[in-house]
Amino acid sequence: MQNHLINHFDRYFQIVPANTPELLLECHKLRFQVFCVENNYLSDNAYERGSEVDEYDERSVHSLILHKDSGVYAATVRLVLPTHKKSIDHYPMESHLSPGCRQEYNRLMNAPRDQLAEISRLLVSKHFRQRLGESDTIDGLAQDFGILSAKMKRQLNAQISLGLFKAIVQMSAKEDIFYWIAMMEPRLIRLLARIGIHFNHLSTSIKYCGDRHICFENGNEVLLGIKRQRPDIWEFITDSGGNSLTLPATPVRHKKAETKDKVLPQV
Repeated sequence: MQNHLINHFDRYFQIVPANTPELLLECHKLRFQVFCVENNYLSDNAYERGSEVDEYDERSVHSLILHKDSGVYAATVRLVLPTHKKSIDHYPMESHLSPGCRQEYNRLMNAPRDQLAEISRLLVSKHFRQRLGESDTIDGLAQDFGILSAKMKRQLNAQISLGLFKAIVQMSAKEDIFYWIAMMEPRLIRLLARIGIHFNHLSTSIKYCGDRHICFENGNEVLLGIKRQRPDIWEFITDSGGNSLTLPATPVRHKKAETKDKVLPQV
């Protein structure tokens, strides 16, 4: 049976593929809000019309998380896809690796480049989260939940993160992507782990929009681990297997030590 995380996501949110110019603009506007306005990670002087765009968008696919009752887009994520042009055969995070990180990265990563994508610009709007605590909110969530407690805010973050990961799986299945790399905040790694989604990461962190770890995984192995440990989450993420990632050949395994499955708590 689906738990409250899944039930609440389905009640309040919807995954929207950003496959039109209008929807893509919503991604760019949300990225501008988070990276330039809320966190000052990037200079707002460099972007026109209040939208954050970079050179990787043209080789990416994008998704949004829509809050149904208000029509507000709460979160977004993109997959930077592989390219066969050797002159630009790199991913955004690879340009930020320190020498020590690059050595460890090259040692651990052996995934085929044509099946590899970078999870990028994964974010939730702080502005949206703040609105949920307003007593006169029009969002709909506060009307049901009242002023959000710290625990409820954590659960809300988990719900949206779950939806973003489902969007990643949907995009990966459509684009024949089987391996992921990403720069993730430590707290996001921990949050995903609590709902059964485990990413390996390099031992050292880097400074880019705050402290982040370089993460990597075989998507098929991630989903198999979720299926063993949290079958309810697996059914939601893969639409009961309809969006599962099945490698066309023997999976390439990362050079890492094997670990036993853990019993995960309900969030």
